[in-house]
Amino acid sequence: MDAIFEYGNQVLFRLGDFKVTISQLLVLTVGVIIISLISIMLNRFIKRNSIFSGLSQRLRILIARGTNYLVWVLGIFILLQIENVNTKAFFEYSIFSGDVVNFTVQKLFVLVVLLFVIRLIVLVVDYSMNRKIEKDRLDFGKAKSVLQITKYFIWIVGIFIAIGSIGLKLTFFIASISALLVGVGFGLQSIFNDFFSGIIILFDRSIQVHDVVQVGDIVGRVKEIGIRTTIVIDRDNMVLIIPNSKFTTDNVTNWSHMDEKSRFAVEVGVAYGSDVRLVEKVLLECADECDDIVKDPPPSVRFDDFGDSSLNFKLLFWSSNTFFAELIKSKLRFAIDQKFRENNITIPYPQRDLHIKTDETKIK
Repeated sequence: MDAIFEYGNQVLFRLGDFKVTISQLLVLTVGVIIISLISIMLNRFIKRNSIFSGLSQRLRILIARGTNYLVWVLGIFILLQIENVNTKAFFEYSIFSGDVVNFTVQKLFVLVVLLFVIRLIVLVVDYSMNRKIEKDRLDFGKAKSVLQITKYFIWIVGIFIAIGSIGLKLTFFIASISALLVGVGFGLQSIFNDFFSGIIILFDRSIQVHDVVQVGDIVGRVKEIGIRTTIVIDRDNMVLIIPNSKFTTDNVTNWSHMDEKSRFAVEVGVAYGSDVRLVEKVLLECADECDDIVKDPPPSVRFDDFGDSSLNFKLLFWSSNTFFAELIKSKLRFAIDQKFRENNITIPYPQRDLHIKTDETKIK
């Protein structure tokens, strides 16, 4: 029996003044199994309980993860206390020591906890604000911009608090970051440009979430405005990640900025000799029968020009479904072609007059 006790008291692991014996390791192993079972049961409770069903998925995952961390930390701490393990020596173990800061295990633990709490606060604010937007029917774009700015502010304040909690002086931290930024700034100019462009977009709200924008040949709906990039969903439901600097340096068309409605046009040519008033009537009928075209302002027809081989008309209409404007134009072209056939209105082929000149001297 004495041999067993002597074997159990052998030191298996040592870190400074912190040590773990074989017997302590066995007790800790059993304790870890019990903690794992408790953690699994709490996870199932959070997933199945109706209290958490109304929360967003990211918030539920974070709550479950936080609960797991809490159970593990408390469980292991209790086990260490039961086994009389010197936890104080473990937490006071110095990972890095310098003139400015002495970074210990305890400070690392505090830093991780604070960052987790900051993320939890951000998700709670995000969830509460989204609920308020839906409940009070707030302007979605403006509310999302305010929410994004608030989240960045929480992160900045939280990081400064976390840095102060580990004993690092903020003045030294700011000076170090400034020196680092100056050193790498030349190589990361585009990233900083995107970063400040994102801040400008969020504050001036020239582009907001759910706006339909056109950047170059890209047309899409804004899904999310980030601090460096903006996520846009195009008409093919493809996710496009566009650097924010594109929105501040390039020409950008925002079809939703002032009004949800935008004006579009479909051009068509008819043969010479056609009844132009009948053409106008048919085009307006096609527009009136299209559900995607708004009635106020009403659609109109413009006689554009006498072309080389056709009389050119333009059907002008307004629609709030700007994201699928090309699909609406396609529907109108189908309808116009059908009604033109019913009313014997001809869409002519391109025509060219060919004059052949002969050399009369050779004919003689």
